Amino acid sequence: MSQFLNFFTTIHLPKNIAGDMSLLLLFVGMSLVFGFVFGRWKLINILINTYIALAFVGIIPAGILATSPYAKVGIFVILLILLSAIDKRLFDLHISNAGTDFFWRLIVTSILVTGMIVSIILSFLPQKVALGYISVTAFGYFA
Repeated sequence: MSQFLNFFTTIHLPKNIAGDMSLLLLFVGMSLVFGFVFGRWKLINILINTYIALAFVGIIPAGILATSPYAKVGIFVILLILLSAIDKRLFDLHISNAGTDFFWRLIVTSILVTGMIVSIILSFLPQKVALGYISVTAFGYFA
């Protein structure tokens, strides 16, 4: 038993490995849920809407965003939801057929879209606030 414990002390795992692994599992799970709920076509529309919402937040005057440290995140999320709700009427996007590797495309697209949204939200939050939710290592991965 002591050899087993000595093995784990020699590989120098970080103290917050449980939190980082939990975040990874939550991220992958959230990505899969988004993929199966929205589907690949809607995920691509959400990806486009993410860029549009990011551009809108970038041009908002700083005086409006100075009211709260959460103002940028709130405006971004509201714009993303609003654009995703009306995007069928806004854009006429058509994506070709699914093909035989539909599920791999769905999984990859959902992971990329979820990662981008989480990264943008974490970059808009003040670092002190974001580090209250995740570790420094995980913050370095996303923000």
